[in-house]
Amino acid sequence: MGSGRTDKWLLISVILLCLGGVLMVYSSSAILASVEASSQTAYVRALLPKLILGSICLVVLSRVPVHWFKGRVAVWVLILSALMLLALVLPLGLTADGRGTKRFLNLGLLQIQPAEFARLGLVIFLSWYASRNGDWVEKGWIGLRVPLAAIFGLAALIAIQPNLSSAALLIALGFAVMFLAGQPIRRLALGALPLALIPLVIQPYQLKRIEQFVIQGGDGTVPYQVEQSLIALGSGGIAGKGLGEGLQKYFYLPFPHTDFILGVIGEELGFLGVFILFVLFGIVIHRGLFIARNVPDRFSQLLAAGVTASVAMNFLLHSMVAMGLGPVTGVPLPFISHGGSSLMVNLIAIGVLLSISRSVRRQQQHHLSHGTLLGVERLSRNE
Repeated sequence: MGSGRTDKWLLISVILLCLGGVLMVYSSSAILASVEASSQTAYVRALLPKLILGSICLVVLSRVPVHWFKGRVAVWVLILSALMLLALVLPLGLTADGRGTKRFLNLGLLQIQPAEFARLGLVIFLSWYASRNGDWVEKGWIGLRVPLAAIFGLAALIAIQPNLSSAALLIALGFAVMFLAGQPIRRLALGALPLALIPLVIQPYQLKRIEQFVIQGGDGTVPYQVEQSLIALGSGGIAGKGLGEGLQKYFYLPFPHTDFILGVIGEELGFLGVFILFVLFGIVIHRGLFIARNVPDRFSQLLAAGVTASVAMNFLLHSMVAMGLGPVTGVPLPFISHGGSSLMVNLIAIGVLLSISRSVRRQQQHHLSHGTLLGVERLSRNE
């Protein structure tokens, strides 16, 4: 186990986000829970065990040396991700809603959404593959065979659930890691085109969401959920109506505790609450990029940048949808929205990032102590 210091800014920001998330999940879901489960705390009580489990994983992984994720572990993480997605077509798959989708896997005491874990598994595998194959850029398309196969396979399994937004996020994240690893953007763009069409070919009706976003400014109309989200954000003003005092969660704003929780935050905590939220996410993203820039080895660099990009993409996409700046998706707000799998995966990712940050601190301490010893030797020689 490593002995470097933990990145306190990163850890404190994540803790504050999680605590704020529990508070906002209760505020946004209490009315819905009282109708569905006759208990206002039903959604919070369902979230807490996964918050505790995710926190334990964060602490454990923050102490695990990052090189443990290389080699066979990276390959098996990818295989396990694919097997969990494949299991959804078997009787283990649970129906997430009344439209026949299968997104959750029943593990007895725990129900998880494999698509969330697949993104992290893909980042770990691609980071190891790119760091192991130093000449993969020079090999051209041949060097992209394995990464494209991994992305293609996982994206296809997610798209047939159907879950277009998660498939698109996985594709975008995979290509972001490959770009950071040195692949030229022109080659990636050509490779991304057929992959981007996978979800739309498998589920062509989902094109309507993109069409709605593209043409929504033409006649002044927006999707109903976006309209209600904008009303919530606009009615909050500077300081908000007060925690628990929002009105849009009274069955006006769909999915107020998950897909559109930012609207509830804006209504109840106002511009200041949203600003503080964005600052905390800014700190998390900044520290992640700082760690990626200063870590000593290529695998850790790509892994740190990849998990940071995953959190950033989810944060940006959720915020854009809530503000009417992107097509409607079902992407949760990291650490905030109700969604046990999303919370667990993001906490696991932060645990990995903290492990990498400890290696940065150890490297800095090594250079400092080495420099001090050299200075002492030079002084003794001069004397």
